[in-house]
Amino acid sequence: MSSTTTLCLAATLMLAAPATAQIDMNAMLQQSGNVRMVPDTDPYAPNTFVGSFRMEMHIFEKGTESAHSPMDMLIHSSAEKTSMETRTPGVKEQMRILIDQKEKWQYVLMDDSKGSRMAMKTRKMKVVSTADEQVSAPDVQLTDETKTIDGHLCKKLIAKSDDGTWTGWMAQDIGVPFHSFMRDMQQNGQGTHSGAIAGIHGFPLEYEWLSADGNERVQCHIKDLKLGAVDEKVFSLDGYQVMQLPTMGR
Repeated sequence: MSSTTTLCLAATLMLAAPATAQIDMNAMLQQSGNVRMVPDTDPYAPNTFVGSFRMEMHIFEKGTESAHSPMDMLIHSSAEKTSMETRTPGVKEQMRILIDQKEKWQYVLMDDSKGSRMAMKTRKMKVVSTADEQVSAPDVQLTDETKTIDGHLCKKLIAKSDDGTWTGWMAQDIGVPFHSFMRDMQQNGQGTHSGAIAGIHGFPLEYEWLSADGNERVQCHIKDLKLGAVDEKVFSLDGYQVMQLPTMGR
């Protein structure tokens, strides 16, 4: 996977929902030379989304769907914690990422096929761009085009930038501020991007990201959406051997 694909996948994950905006995609992002991980010392801010859903992601390169596509991500989010479980075709081992927003810890939980359960604990990190180039504001347009997805009336949102085009269908009855989806993606031009999308609300139930050259595409569908409190057991570390690792990416 190219560094561009790595970054656009991470970006689409962060655009998908406030829960995924909190997920530090360490392994993926460190494949690119234009980003690095730094400790998250920002003041605690609770998740704006409380609930759960399944994110079905289809990843294409030059018109061909990846062998590890579609990926399923099961997201559970409370005000203080986020859990994301990844299910990839052909991969037996299960991996889950747990983020403690309030205490600033993150865990990678792994279950192998033999019943072993290990949790790697590190300080919560965030993504910082190291690129020097100036980033222009995206052209963001919330259109009047609508369609109904799983009973939710959605409006079409188009965001164009030098990198490509993000097109999403925003559920208008789910009052989540769209700019909060990007709050952990501290790239150059962050203020410019935040200003461009400030005031846009709605939860994207479907979206597509297409690179400017047309070679890379990510399609996402939100399934099994449930709003409201989630079972705290999904955030439990019971049965896991916890190993604390030194903070990386300084």
